[in-house]
Parts: sequence; C-alpha cells; structure tokens
Amino acid sequence: MTQRASASITVDPRAYFGCSFTCPERTEPLKIDGNLKEWGEACHIPDLVGLTAVDAFGEVSMAWGDAGLWLAVEVKGKSTFKVDPRNFWQADCFEIWVDTRDVKDTHRANRYCHHFFFLPGGSGRDGKGPIGRQTTIDRAREQSPPCPEETIKVGLRRLKRSYSMEIFLPAEGLNGYRPREFDRIGFNYVLHDVDHGAQSWSVGRTPPFDADPSRWGTAVLVP
Repeated sequence: MTQRASASITVDPRAYFGCSFTCPERTEPLKIDGNLKEWGEACHIPDLVGLTAVDAFGEVSMAWGDAGLWLAVEVKGKSTFKVDPRNFWQADCFEIWVDTRDVKDTHRANRYCHHFFFLPGGSGRDGKGPIGRQTTIDRAREQSPPCPEETIKVGLRRLKRSYSMEIFLPAEGLNGYRPREFDRIGFNYVLHDVDHGAQSWSVGRTPPFDADPSRWGTAVLVP
C-alpha cells in the first residue's frame, strides 16, 4: 500500500484584500526625542497582524505634513537588545516601505518607491544612539534618489524592558511626495525583534513580496 505525503499551505489572510488606513495631518512639527506623549490615538496604525497567527508586540503610529512624514514605534516586554547595521533585518529593527504615488499595477518598484530601516542603537561612542537609513529595493526597475542620512531624524527612548522611537522623513528625501496633489501613498512596515519575532502590516519580509509595491497597503492622507 502506497502512502502519499500530505502538505499544508498557509496563506496570509491579508493577501485577499487591500489594506488601508487614514493618516492624519500634523500642522506643528514634533520634537524628535523618542518621547511619545505628543502622539494621539488617531495616529495609530491599525493592527492587522491579528489576522494571522502572530500576536502584535509593537505599536506603530504615523502622521503627515507638508514637511514630510512622522512615525513612532513602541516595543514593550523586551529582555534583550541587539542591533546589526549590516544585517539589520536579523536583529531589532523597524523597516518601512513608501510609494509616494501608491501605484498598485506593477510588481516592481520604481523611482517613487522607498525603503528605510531604523535601529534602536548602533551609533555613537557607546553604540546606543539610533540609526535611520535608506536602502535599496530588490528587483526595482529604478531606485529612488537617495535621501541623505543626515536629513533623517530619529529619536530614541530606551528603557530596560522597552524602547520607543520617533522618526521624521523630510519631504525632499521622498521622491514624488506631494501630499496636496497625491493624497494616497503606498505603505508597509515590518518590525523585527529578537525577543518576539517579526510583526508586519500588509505583507511580511518574504521575497519577492516585500519588494512588490502592489502588495503594500495604502495610507490615506487626511487633513
């Protein structure tokens, strides 16, 4: 009697629908110091990881303005901190993808698509200063112009069992960013943690999907 091997295929439920959220406008700049007291509930990005078998361990927020984009991330319940600027996705890290034109009819990134990563450590004499950098997108038809690292602002508040980061990405470093004309931007994030694993929004960091702008969600920029 011949036995056939069986295999199970797990499909991410988020693949069946488009993900979007409303991103509120901020008219006054934030102090980028890692203290999240200025952030309100309206800026919180809805948690979609709950649709999968993974529990959310971090909270991510976002706001927009003519000057650029602000983001905040908070992770609690940590026992270990680890950063690796060269292989950033293998340690504590927050990654985002932004398409300033929200084009969903192509599977390869173009000059309006951006990929950034942020680390809760790794810079400064003591190695505890945050890092924020743009990086390339695999298989892109054309890479976006580089955003100068010195214009990316990252504030870090690191405690024994938690950390929070505030991030500012300037408009001049986001090719095609014209929020008054294009009020929808493609967006995805993946939050990596050595204690908890990975938490993603619209799609995880599994090639080639992470580099596919048609799989990213949408941030609707509202006044």
